[in-house]
This record gives sequence, structure tokens and C-alpha cells, in this order.
Amino acid sequence: MSCRDDGEWVSMIVADTGPGFRDPSHEKLFEPFYTTKRHGLGMGLHICRSIIDSHGGRIWCRPRVGGGAEFHLQLPRSRAGS
Repeated sequence: MSCRDDGEWVSMIVADTGPGFRDPSHEKLFEPFYTTKRHGLGMGLHICRSIIDSHGGRIWCRPRVGGGAEFHLQLPRSRAGS
């Protein structure tokens, strides 16, 4: 995991070394009811995206170089008094 605050945005990357994505399945991960798990509901990442969007941020994923996945999250930094 890595985090960065550039004064305007707070960014985080969470990566793993698992099996990664089957292209282009990573583009569907945020759609409601899309799941790769046998007993999954397919709502977790969709809910995450809706919460992050409502705060003016964004979330996306991509295959990790060398295998696995990276999830990127960006939120605007709040300012006192705004």
C-alpha cells in the first residue's frame, strides 16, 4: 500500500500478488452484480465507487506488472471552513 497527499488530493494504491484479472474483466469489476466469486454478490466494489464518487473522488483498478492487481483511490483533500 502506498499513500500520497499533494495538498489537493489524497491518493492511495493497494496492490496484491494474486492471480490478477482476466482481461478485460477488470473493467467490469465496479458494475453492480458482477462477481468472480462462486458465492459473491458483486456489490462491494460498486458500493465503494458510489461512496467515493459522492465525495468527489474516483477509484479504478488495473493489472499489476508482474501479476496481481492494483486498486487506485483518489479523494479531494478537505479544507477547513469549506
